[in-house]
Amino acid sequence: MKIAYSILKRFLPDLCCSVEKIAETLTSQGFVIESIIHASEIFSPNLIVATMVKRKTGILHDVCTVQIKERQYDVKCEKWGIPEIGKKVIVNLIGDSISTQPICNQRIPEKEEFFIELPPHLPAEEGELISPCIIGDDWVFDVEITANRGDCMSIIGLVREIAAGLDLEYQIPPHHLDVDDTRSTFQVRIDDSDLCSFYSGRLAKNFKIQPSPWWIVHELYLLGQRPINQVVDVTNLVMMETGQPLHAFNASAISDQKIVVRRAINNETLITLDGIERKLTNNMLVIADAKRPVAIAGIMGGYESEVSADTHEIFLEAAIFSGSQIRKTSRELGLRTEASARFERGVDPGSVFYASQRALYLLKEIDPSIKVLKDWVVSGKAVGSEPEIEFASFWVEEVMNCHIPLEKMQAVLTKLGFVLLSQPNNPMVKVKVPSWRPDVQQPIDCAEEVGRIFGYHHIRSQIPSFPYDPDNPRKELLWENILRHYLRSRGLKECVSLSLTSQTNCDLLGIPETDLIRVLNPLSQDHVVLRPNLIISALDILKTNISRGRENFGFFEYGEVFSRTSDPAENPYREEWQLVIVLSGYSYPAYWQQLSQVDIFSLKGLSESLIELTGYPIQKVRWQSIGENPYFDPNLCFCGILENGVPILRGGLIQKAVCDAFGFWGEHYCVEIAWQKLLEQVKMNDFQIQEAKRFPSIRRDISIVVNHDQTWKNIEALVQRVASAHQIPIERVELFDSYQGKHLPPGKKTFSYSIVFRSLLKTLTDNEADEWVNIIKAAIKKEPEILLREELTGGF
Repeated sequence: MKIAYSILKRFLPDLCCSVEKIAETLTSQGFVIESIIHASEIFSPNLIVATMVKRKTGILHDVCTVQIKERQYDVKCEKWGIPEIGKKVIVNLIGDSISTQPICNQRIPEKEEFFIELPPHLPAEEGELISPCIIGDDWVFDVEITANRGDCMSIIGLVREIAAGLDLEYQIPPHHLDVDDTRSTFQVRIDDSDLCSFYSGRLAKNFKIQPSPWWIVHELYLLGQRPINQVVDVTNLVMMETGQPLHAFNASAISDQKIVVRRAINNETLITLDGIERKLTNNMLVIADAKRPVAIAGIMGGYESEVSADTHEIFLEAAIFSGSQIRKTSRELGLRTEASARFERGVDPGSVFYASQRALYLLKEIDPSIKVLKDWVVSGKAVGSEPEIEFASFWVEEVMNCHIPLEKMQAVLTKLGFVLLSQPNNPMVKVKVPSWRPDVQQPIDCAEEVGRIFGYHHIRSQIPSFPYDPDNPRKELLWENILRHYLRSRGLKECVSLSLTSQTNCDLLGIPETDLIRVLNPLSQDHVVLRPNLIISALDILKTNISRGRENFGFFEYGEVFSRTSDPAENPYREEWQLVIVLSGYSYPAYWQQLSQVDIFSLKGLSESLIELTGYPIQKVRWQSIGENPYFDPNLCFCGILENGVPILRGGLIQKAVCDAFGFWGEHYCVEIAWQKLLEQVKMNDFQIQEAKRFPSIRRDISIVVNHDQTWKNIEALVQRVASAHQIPIERVELFDSYQGKHLPPGKKTFSYSIVFRSLLKTLTDNEADEWVNIIKAAIKKEPEILLREELTGGF
């Protein structure tokens, strides 16, 4: 939002501070000053006074002759933009040619639109350099406006802020005008009130299109706008003054004098003011007459209904459109205008009539012969939210950590347009929020307003204090630090990626559409879906590293994943923290004598160490193959399931098909751990401290032959059942070997495992251990399809 010092003076008559002070005030109130430039960077230094001496009438345009001392210049110009013979005009001398546009870096066009008459307050002789008088010592501020401050997309909004910061009074430009008693025959209808809550229009007649007076042209150039004619210039200036976009239609181009605010019809077209034919969809809002669309609502008018030299009647529109709708349409059409930027942030419902009235006032000041019809043509209601908020003055002081007098709080809020409802000496302050501040909804918002204007530099620094709580629920942060430190100590690099991914990545991995959570307004096609797992992010990171020639590396990412819940009524989405680890290449540098290629056991061992890091007993985790899955090789994959049946990890060798789909090669191992879920299970288990074991253990090995589809967990469960039935003190059962190949019957494999016996009451003897082993072997013999290896005929 651009604003000039000279324009501020029009609204703030008592303004006398420096440019630096204004910039400092706005910055301290939360605005960013992007640039401050002198007016000499806008207006040409070669502006000369010339005299209009001749006019030759043509079919499409006229040829004018202007004189600068003894030299004459011929200029093609629009018929309506030529002053009377003998009038003094301002021209821009560019080499041996002239232009009617007074700005820097101006190219000579084939045809000019209008001449600028020399203002009466600038008396000058023909040929005199007038640039110093026009430029003066004026400065232009370019202020960045945040999305929540649509009110400051206007001169009045910024003036209000400066007046509050400098304790000045500001004045609102006049808008009262005399109207004609003739009644308007225009009709307005809103077909979609969700997209347009209010639409108003007013008819004005007896127009003669002409250039705007110098003061309007001058201000428009300072504000970064291009003057066109008095009607368009006034609507643009009032939009910059109030923040309310206006649009003037050529009333004679509106069929049947009917205005309909409706959705566009699919494949409907409209040629906009920039001369481009736009293809519309039914997601877009248009202003239409009885036959066709005449404007894209809130963005740009139509070419066929524009104000031109033949316009004698205008229909002035002032409306309130849905900001989100304007944003979507603007993005879809690739068309962003000053009007759409203001509707996107939200306009003040209370200024709609004022803006329209102000524009008509200026038009009548330029040409008193204009007739403004009495009736407003309206549909809908321009009602803004003006909530009443009450708060304690001492509470604001606690929030700001400084003393702020009650009178100062009330004065600040009053300066910003809040209406004070409480008594001046009442410490319980009650205010009504103005309609142009929809971002103020709570007491804390009022406290922020007071702090902004009073000055954040008054806030005293203080270290926040809080009681120590050993059961602080934010232990997750402690675990996060432990996890990161541990993995870094193992030589892994940490990666951080966006929690958004593309639809393409999800399709490559076969993730169902029902499992995906889409972003309503994605910034790009690469970020349209919230990632359902961390494996997707890991694959992108892996591709980037491999494409840049990296090898022999490992990395991890700790981040959020998103999924749908089973109870959408209460909370449709779930957010969880997970961990993903990728290992690739050799575990040690290539110059080591003994190279160690990472494999499935490297990955599983690291997974086990992470579970043990939390204190969860690793022997209570059940390991099994995942089988067919979209991520890992079904022959080299595993999943970890806790004792209560909760799955907490999955990993393995990334499938070759996945590598090909993502555009990289090689063998890479990946594991994804539901870290948040694992920590929750650790909290649920009551782990007790046990004394050190005082008596030694005894180990015995058993080898058995089983069918190839038999699982180790079934055998382990069998041993534990036998031990429980015969009160055998088994400490643990460990599988140390599995074999399938020569010397075995087809479809068979072997399990070799150790049984560790230990008593808490005495030292065991070998005889006791042998007796228990025989009991276990006897139980195994009774099981079908299971043999002791020593019983296998043929010897092995």
